[in-house]
Amino acid sequence: MLIVGFDGQSVNKNSQIVKDMQKYHLGGVILFDVNYHNRSQQKNIASPKQLQKLTAALKAFSPEPIFIAVDQEGGKVARLKPKYGFTPIPSAFNIAKMPLQKAKALYQTQSQMLQQNGINCNFAPVLDLSVNPKNKVIVGLERSFGKSPKKVAKYAELLIDTQTQHNIISVCKHFPGHGSSLGDSHKGFVDVSNTWSKKELEPYKILIKKHKIDAIMTAHIFNKHLDPLYPATLSYKVNTQLLRNELGFKGVIISDDMQMRAISKYYSLKDATTLAINAGVDILLFGNQLSHNSVKEIVETIFTQVKSGKIPLQKIINANKKIEYLLTKNSIIPKPIIFTAKRKAMTKAYIKKHYGIDAKNITIEPKIIVLHWTAVTNFKDSYARLYPEKLFSDRKDIASASQLNVSAHFLVDRDGTIYQLMPDDRVARHVIGLNYSSIGVENVGGEANKKEDLTPAQVAANIRLVKYLKMKYPDIHYLIGHYEYKKMQTTPLWLEKDASYRTTKADPGKKFMQAVRKGVSSLHLKGVE
Repeated sequence: MLIVGFDGQSVNKNSQIVKDMQKYHLGGVILFDVNYHNRSQQKNIASPKQLQKLTAALKAFSPEPIFIAVDQEGGKVARLKPKYGFTPIPSAFNIAKMPLQKAKALYQTQSQMLQQNGINCNFAPVLDLSVNPKNKVIVGLERSFGKSPKKVAKYAELLIDTQTQHNIISVCKHFPGHGSSLGDSHKGFVDVSNTWSKKELEPYKILIKKHKIDAIMTAHIFNKHLDPLYPATLSYKVNTQLLRNELGFKGVIISDDMQMRAISKYYSLKDATTLAINAGVDILLFGNQLSHNSVKEIVETIFTQVKSGKIPLQKIINANKKIEYLLTKNSIIPKPIIFTAKRKAMTKAYIKKHYGIDAKNITIEPKIIVLHWTAVTNFKDSYARLYPEKLFSDRKDIASASQLNVSAHFLVDRDGTIYQLMPDDRVARHVIGLNYSSIGVENVGGEANKKEDLTPAQVAANIRLVKYLKMKYPDIHYLIGHYEYKKMQTTPLWLEKDASYRTTKADPGKKFMQAVRKGVSSLHLKGVE
């Protein structure tokens, strides 16, 4: 639940940030180019080559996937600056003057640049409206796309879409709207009670309704009409009642920097963290730019509050679930197999023949996850077997059932990288009798279809993926290995009409299934052993 800043352009096993990542399992880090108080002093970013080495090291040292975040909006708010060798990107204000295609091309360039340099989380786009021309922190810095909510949402969506294509999490900011303010929350208390309007919520409403927003950053602004006691970051009324309950946002809420004077000047670390978490904030950001808090101090403060009951443990559990979901979603790499009208038609014919259902489409409601191994020892060959629409000629054992090729929704490489081959709510041919309700996960390996050689990295990846899928589809109740599929014949999920169509399976191995089940035991998924 913590994203923190640190000093230094490189890390090693003795670096404090590395020790903190490994001891406390940080959610992530935030990188800056210069020190806030001494802008001539470099902090984390000096050149593309240096940044790539830093981000690679951070990922390697972290025991789990982490957010590596920056503020890369374009224009004056850009950590990857041209003077360090990065591609210049115009401000939101100037981008919004361009045709959509040109804006999209620029954001494609920026997203590619972030991805190439190891950044997977960008605190952008800004959804604030430029409603106050005297606003210095948003309007004055050209950080807003404009006054019109529809225009802001349209250009913000361009940035979100291009970043999603490059596996970069977009964090929309600053909720519930900073564009009407006169003050700067970096420096102190900011009251928008007399300037803010509900119009400032519109970009969020538009993009939430379109399911475009994964994460939102709060603003440290005070608005007595929304909450007479607390600024937005610390407000249950703003984060839970307004953002979650009224606007329907289900993603991750991230605080703006907790060390900004709008918070740190008026609240102790204990009070600020307690109020923020209880308000519904999932991730607390400590940039360690404006001041400094050690990770140990933050963790121990929160832990004390949990032990005393001031912060309900369930708040921590719920936040962790949302964070893990987002990290897993972001880490999945799209790698589509061929899926033309021909494959869809073959799939419908398979459904009709084997399940007796005249399906209008091939959409499923997932109820079960089935884990497999490919019996092929490298990724390239495994993918090649799943890629075509038609079954290979060497699969005579199942050819009479259908010429539709076997496939799966996900393919996990031996290093734990997760690839998505097709939408997880479509029928894939991967398990007899259960395809109409099951998501298939193939794992590269299973030597000679006998040796249990799947890796610890694959175990960890399958655990993350199962948790992700269960959160995405709450109606998933079963987790089985392919070798267990015949035991499902007594359940309502079994639909196979052909009593002679059965094959004997050994994948993905009993040891592998035991390890994955242990890792997801908190989900209470049913098995068949």
